[in-house]
Amino acid sequence: MSFYKTNAPAVLAAWEEEHRQKVALKEKIDAFAGRFGGVGLTYADPGRFAGLRFSPEAPRDLWITADRDGLQWPRRKPLKGASAETKAALKALNAEWKQFFPGDRVSSDGLFQSLGFTSSMDFMFEGLTLFVHDGFLYASTRKAMPAMTEILGTEFEAAEQALRQGGGE
Repeated sequence: MSFYKTNAPAVLAAWEEEHRQKVALKEKIDAFAGRFGGVGLTYADPGRFAGLRFSPEAPRDLWITADRDGLQWPRRKPLKGASAETKAALKALNAEWKQFFPGDRVSSDGLFQSLGFTSSMDFMFEGLTLFVHDGFLYASTRKAMPAMTEILGTEFEAAEQALRQGGGE
């Protein structure tokens, strides 16, 4: 594993823009989840809505059984033998879901392009950890990062620890 940092304005601006878009998406997802009494979850890259988690699980007559991550979505069709009332409730649920669905996506491509790469796919096998602390973007990866300065692991770990302890972004 190699460690890097940069304070290049273009890279930091791309990081901030992606962060701003993810915060806005999270707010939309939280509002959407609140309509249904669940917790909204997102996928990381591209940042997008993943599903709702309920505790306890939402009723089986209106919602699919939770997947391995505990995520649920409304049923598309009623269960066999469903009452007219359940069918009407499911139709209304699906209409509300469709009307307010947070379909936005937040791409990381701008950040990766500012670092000299095409997309996050360039790191599929090498792995990548990124964070901003004290005016620098830090990276940990097995891939060479020519747009960044290589640093010692101890400097990376110190910045990571300071960030965890609330040392600011």
